[in-house]
Amino acid sequence: MKFVKDILKEDLNDGKYSSKKTMGIISGILVCVAFIGDGFNFFSVNETLFDSMLIFSATMLGVSTIKAFAKPAESKKTTLHG
Repeated sequence: MKFVKDILKEDLNDGKYSSKKTMGIISGILVCVAFIGDGFNFFSVNETLFDSMLIFSATMLGVSTIKAFAKPAESKKTTLHG
């Protein structure tokens, strides 16, 4: 269970959950269910709806990933004494 909580957290130091990751994972699961259901002919999914769901899921996860890489690195401040 700790593994799932770590995936959904935005920053492990803050302990805050990321809404972007959560929405991306939920919509990704819905896309998988829709794809499998359509593949087994349980129901029919419109291609435009499927594409929109897939794009939304990828965007939410991508924004969260890019945000993590774009954080400035913590640098140590040095002072010169003369």
